[in-house]
Amino acid sequence: MRSLWREILLETLLGYVSWSLCHGLAPMIYYFPLQTLELTGLEGFGIAFLSPIFLTINPFWKLVNKQWMLALLRIITVGSIASFQAPNAKIRLVVLALGVSSSLIVQAVTWWTGSGLQRYLRTWGFISGQIFLVVLRIWYTSLNPIWSYQMSNRVILTLSTIATLDRISTDGDCSKPEGKKTSQAAKGMTCRPHWLLAGAAFGSLVFLTHWIFGEVSLVSRWAVSGHPHPGPDPNPFGGAVLLSLVSGLMLPTCTWFPGTSLIWWVTGAASAAGLLYLPTWAAAVSGCVLALFAASMWPLVLGHLISSGSSPGKTMTIAMIFYLLDIFFCAWCTAFKFVPGGVYARERSDVLLGTVMLIIGLNMLFGPKKSLHFLLQTKNSPKLLFRNSERYMKLFLWLLVGVGFLGLGLRHKAYERNLGKRAPATEVSAAIWPLRFGYDNEGWTSLERSAQLLNQTGADFITILESDASKPFMGNNDLTMWLGEKLGFYTDFGPSARDHTWGIMVLSRYPIVRSEHHLLPSPEGEIAPAITLTVTISDKLVDFVVTHFGNHEDDLDRKLQAIAISKLLKSSSNQVIFLGYITSAPGSRDYQQLIEHGNVKDIDSTDQDRWCEYIMYRGLIRLGYARISHAELSDSEIQMAKFRIPDDPINYRDNQKVVTDHREVPEKIHFSPRFGSYKEGHNYENNHHFHMSTPKYFL
Repeated sequence: MRSLWREILLETLLGYVSWSLCHGLAPMIYYFPLQTLELTGLEGFGIAFLSPIFLTINPFWKLVNKQWMLALLRIITVGSIASFQAPNAKIRLVVLALGVSSSLIVQAVTWWTGSGLQRYLRTWGFISGQIFLVVLRIWYTSLNPIWSYQMSNRVILTLSTIATLDRISTDGDCSKPEGKKTSQAAKGMTCRPHWLLAGAAFGSLVFLTHWIFGEVSLVSRWAVSGHPHPGPDPNPFGGAVLLSLVSGLMLPTCTWFPGTSLIWWVTGAASAAGLLYLPTWAAAVSGCVLALFAASMWPLVLGHLISSGSSPGKTMTIAMIFYLLDIFFCAWCTAFKFVPGGVYARERSDVLLGTVMLIIGLNMLFGPKKSLHFLLQTKNSPKLLFRNSERYMKLFLWLLVGVGFLGLGLRHKAYERNLGKRAPATEVSAAIWPLRFGYDNEGWTSLERSAQLLNQTGADFITILESDASKPFMGNNDLTMWLGEKLGFYTDFGPSARDHTWGIMVLSRYPIVRSEHHLLPSPEGEIAPAITLTVTISDKLVDFVVTHFGNHEDDLDRKLQAIAISKLLKSSSNQVIFLGYITSAPGSRDYQQLIEHGNVKDIDSTDQDRWCEYIMYRGLIRLGYARISHAELSDSEIQMAKFRIPDDPINYRDNQKVVTDHREVPEKIHFSPRFGSYKEGHNYENNHHFHMSTPKYFL
């Protein structure tokens, strides 16, 4: 046997690739209906997850066990990493789907054939690949580097190719009989787990891990609330999640651990309920307990999967059917307005999580109680090698924890150093922008370009709509954490990721004193979120109200949401800025509700060519108003306004005169020259430029 360290590293890297392909396909499928707000038919590429069904055909099973065919499948798998270099999103989707299909077939073949030790290292490589994934995401601030940057994609492609070529050279041994099992192992195998239950449990556990533990910040986003008690910050609390995951993997090796008892399943089920229903820190602690439970299930579930005694094709197909149903149901819970049958799945994450936990529990309680290495051990596999493999794997996982902690520490120190860099001022600039979950109009990640654009605006307070990309079909990305650390801004995110909204992110150069997250009345359409905040600017308190209304088609929703927001505006302090996406025209019923009953003024009531984005205010002096074209970075423009905080909030005069020549106003209130100068009409060029008869200044 080659060096165990070498084997562990190679299998972990290939396990990471498998997880990354799994994580990467759903967002690519989701991108297309995101553009049209309806199903496109490309959702059918989800069938790529069902490729193991071909293994139920005996000639096909024999074919993929041939060394040359397995080598070809391995090459296709690793080659699909290059889908990130594809010229357009459709080609990328096709290549990625092909890679996922090949990856699952390779897993089925290599997990069911070869020596016991080989299979042990391959399955544990898959497990450690998940830990390696979340550690890499720590260092890349929530992003998976394989799908985020061209250079890291090429580096991972190169390293994975080397690992794949090495595996190809050893695959010749896979089809050899693994030898007779020890008498104890053979006795343990007489009570095989049922292939249907084993497959369902594996698919459910893959989904649970992807959904909640695909990135260590996700638990914090499930538990988040308003300031000053928002719950644990993703950094450093993500370290506790990482520690819980790895500790959970260690538990089955402890002789005292009741890993297959009803008590342990009840503990896991209770922690899942706690994460779903409890507030802030109680939910976060529940999430860590759930991480312990989920991780402790991996050796058991994988052992049941590959010892079920059935055709690998049948078992893996069942697993992927359950995984696929879970992913689609998860999407249906939030996107219910745009999909058939969505009314039955609306906000039913409780049903989804409960079903997943029930299936895992049934498999745990009614399957064999033997460990993974026990089930794989044969007379030809010395116990010493298994013990050494287990010991080396433990050490490797703890090393990954150390690397993850180092990344969190360095990031946290850098973030704290960058906060509050701007000198206090009496002028404040505010912006609103729908980000479309960090993907541009061509389907590629847009965060670096978005950060550059937002930085160039010079805005002090930014509300980013459509920003909850924590869901598995959007990439498990924490965009709030990424942009906050990149730009050096204080942040707020809400409502919670468990509340089935598309999310609102707030970025502020100045400290957030308090905030409250709201779910607006939404009896018919998608759930509308809002956040009310108070920010300290030059020792003065300014309130902000930010929101994202539901669809224009849902008239009752918009009416009720406008009433709710007007009440929040009216109850705010004398100085308030409203940044909202209200899906109604200027002068409409909902617009008038906000103006009249919210007691606010429109930043530019003469601008009739608006539909969704609006900036309103009270108790401030307006200085400027600008609209910046999206240039295909999103589907919506950036709107921005500048205000002065009056010394006397009672006796002051607002600016009334409108000018478009920046030379007529002081330089310190100019909008950034990076976006050109005053422009009438739409800017159709592929660059960010002022448009729609802006910028305007007020004197």
